Order: sequence, then structure tokens, then C-alpha cells
Amino acid sequence: MLSGLDGEERVLRGIASRETARLRDGTRPWTWWLERAVLHGRRFGYTNTLLIAAQWRAATDVRSYEEWRAAGRQVRRGEAGIRVFGPSGGVRAVFDVAQTTGLPLPAVPRGPSAAFDWAEHVRHLREVEADSVGYLVRAWLGWEPRPPVFPVNAFWAGPDAGDRILRLSRRLHARARGPASSAAGIMDAAHRFFQTRCEESWVPAYLAERGFPARVRRRRRIGHAPPGPHTLTDHLRGLGHDDEEIVGAGLARQGDDGVHDTFRDRLMFAIRTPDGAIAGFLGRRRDGADGPKYLNGPATALFHKSELLYGLHEARDRLAAGARPVLVEGPLDAVAVALAGHAAVAACGLSLTGAQLAALGGVADLAATGVLVALDGDPAGRSGAVRAWETLAGVPGPVDTVALPPGRDPADLLRGGGRAAVRRALRARAPLADAAVDAAIDRAGGALATVEERLAAVRAAASVIAARPPEAARQAVRTAERTGVPAWLVTEALIEAARRPRRAGPPRPAG
Repeated sequence: MLSGLDGEERVLRGIASRETARLRDGTRPWTWWLERAVLHGRRFGYTNTLLIAAQWRAATDVRSYEEWRAAGRQVRRGEAGIRVFGPSGGVRAVFDVAQTTGLPLPAVPRGPSAAFDWAEHVRHLREVEADSVGYLVRAWLGWEPRPPVFPVNAFWAGPDAGDRILRLSRRLHARARGPASSAAGIMDAAHRFFQTRCEESWVPAYLAERGFPARVRRRRRIGHAPPGPHTLTDHLRGLGHDDEEIVGAGLARQGDDGVHDTFRDRLMFAIRTPDGAIAGFLGRRRDGADGPKYLNGPATALFHKSELLYGLHEARDRLAAGARPVLVEGPLDAVAVALAGHAAVAACGLSLTGAQLAALGGVADLAATGVLVALDGDPAGRSGAVRAWETLAGVPGPVDTVALPPGRDPADLLRGGGRAAVRRALRARAPLADAAVDAAIDRAGGALATVEERLAAVRAAASVIAARPPEAARQAVRTAERTGVPAWLVTEALIEAARRPRRAGPPRPAG
């Protein structure tokens, strides 16, 4: 039986699939989706734009309950929410402006502050995507462009192309508006502020004690958010940014008693898009302080945590030159691995997503290099490595993992043994598929004491093995040895698993 939430997710996925099919077969023109993306695309992705249009055809300005409250408006009692997918998964409710009352909304700034040519930024896209980006950027700038002419059947329609169009359109729109009024401008101002406050804080001594040289702090532009509740907000106000812009950028939160800085007394890392734009921040608290160890800013027009990898921009030259990407958990781990001479990226606490893998594949040749997973050496880290397999199974190159000492991560190894300790740990690698298959056997087979347990373990292992056919022969032998089931029976389970329809997975990365 599906839970209520699973059932709701399935219904919404069905709606999105139906609307995508209508775009592909020409029942709805591609311009229909573009016109709705003008209204909702800067806040929501491809799929949610379809869901909003399907549930509230007249929707013009859709936000969460909290966002409306921050804007000085209240959702009327009894209003039914529009159901969309949240940035971290699951279903959430949002509301159209027609469902709210309160303060009038400020006028939206229109037009670029200077001439801006986005043709250079879209020439790597196919024509229909480039035309779509150009239309969205012009529309968001208030230019009222005429929609381009597209083929009747939008065969490209789907989350992959739709979200790619929206991500690039958001970035180009921010640049076109100019640094004084765009989200990119306010993020750069906040980053400079954090850096200027770093030298006199506890951060330099903390990094030195952890084994990070001073040059790392300067090269990575690590900063410090002061402990005061309004320090950054007051600074940004002084630069001409209003409270709505500061809250919208995720740098402050609206409380009952006013606006408060999101980050307070934290070591600050800037999280960048692959092309170097600051999308958001990640703050680490001081050891022993209250609150979560790491704190992300909220989702914004630029910051979508599930699409970004810390260190991808910083490692881009190494990756483009053929370095093998090393996937770690946190930003300090990424810096420690980079000091040891590797190209490291951090998922920042998330299980690796398809969007993150696609971003990595846009920089690295994964068919040649594959991926090395180096998550923390504790049960959570090992579980995270196994979960990463669900996304990494489609990588054409080798996918390996390293067995870090129990309870240690790469930053701990740097602290205790320097770069040599990190290098030694990264040399002790094994196929990630081994860990994924073994985990499936352990989970389904229990003690492997009965025929039923051994067969259940074989079937579970076969489902994992089927995701990566080139390794099937070796994994079949391993499974037979571990479970004591004859090899021919394991082979039959593999054939059965290969015939079963597989759930839609993440997009296969380029390369």
C-alpha cells in the first residue's frame, strides 16, 4: 500500500507526465509552457511550472506561505494550496497572490542596467533551447518579446531540457539586470563582507589548527559571518539593498520582530555555479556552539542545493584536464582532498542527485575518469556511499569508493596526518558496486540461514547488479560466493531483474 504522501507524489508525477506528453505530441504548443515559465519559472522548475498551470490556470505570482508572510501578505483562511514538489523532495503547498491579502507588492525592476548580449552564452545549446532562453530573459526584463516559432511537436520537452533552460535563463537575467540590482550583485556584496570580517574572527586559528594553511583561506575566499543579528543586513541596506531583496537572496529571514541575518558567527563558504557565480552560502558553526553543524541558506532564484556541488568551479581546470573527481561530504573535506592533489567536490550533506551529477559531467569526462567516492568512515557515510550508487550506476567510467577509518573524514585525516594521510586513504579503493551489492544482500538476506533468506538476498543483489551490466559477471560470482546459491540461479535472477521495467533515474551525464 502506498502512504498518503506517496500517493500524492504519484498523482502529481502523473499530471506532469500527461502535460509533457501533450507538449511532445503537439496538443499544447511549446510556447504554452514558455508563457507559464515567464510567470513561475524563476521560482520553480519545469515540472512545478506544469503543476501550477494544471491546478490554477490563472495563477500569476505563486509563493510559499512563509514567502508571502515575509512580503507582508497573509494567505486567506481556508484557501487550498497548489501542490508542488519541494526543493528537497516531497510535496508542499504554495499559493497564488489572488489567495492572499495584505500590503501591496513593490514594482518589479525592469530592464538591464547596461547593454547585455546573451548570444555568447547560449550558442552551445540547440536552437529551440537557445530561443527559449532568449525569450524568457527578454520577458523577465519586461520587453514583451514575440515568441519564436518552434516545431509543432516539442520532442525535447521534459525536466532535463526544461530545467536546463530555466537555470541558464535565471543566471543570464541576473547578469542582464546588473550588479546593483541583481541577486548576483547582492551575493557578491555579502561575500566581500564575510571576507573582510574573517581576519579578526576565530576562523583563521580554527583552520590553522585543522591543518589548513593560511593561503587556503585566501584562495578559497573563506569568510566569517559576525554574531550580531543584523550586521550583514545593516551593511547591505547601506549599499542600497532593501529588505525584500536581502530576504529573497536567502541572506536574512523575516521574523515576527523584523529581519534577522541568516548566518551568525559561522565560518562561511561560497557555493558557486560551474561558471563561477555565487549561488549561495554554507556556514559552519564554531565547535561547541548551538545549532546545526552546517547551515545552508534557503532555496532562492539562484540557490538550489540539489543542483550544486561545492568545489566544482574551483576544480574545473583540473577536471577539464582529465583529473578524476572525488566526491566528499562537506566543504572542509573538499579542501583537504584538494590539498592532497585531487579534484574534489562536495554534495554538502545531500545524497548525490541527478542534477549534481549532470553538472559534474558538464565539466569532467566521466567516461574516461569515472568517480571516486570518499564519504565519512562512519555508518552514515557508508550508507551515503551506497545511496550514491543509485545515481552513479549510470556513469560510463569506473566508480570506486575508499574505506576511510571509522569515524574519520578527509578533513580529520589532514588534521592528524597531513596531506600524506589523505593520499594514502584515497589509494585504498574498491568498486562502489561491491559495497552496494553487499548492502543489498545484508539488508534482504539477514543471517542467510535459510533458503528463503538466501534467495531474497540474491533477488535484492540482482536488482542492484542490473543497473550496471558491464560488471554483471563479476558481481554474479561474488553474489553466489556470499550467499551460497548456485551461480546458475544467480544468473536467472539477473535475467529476471534485467527484464523488469526500471524506474526513471537521473539523466546520464555527458561524456
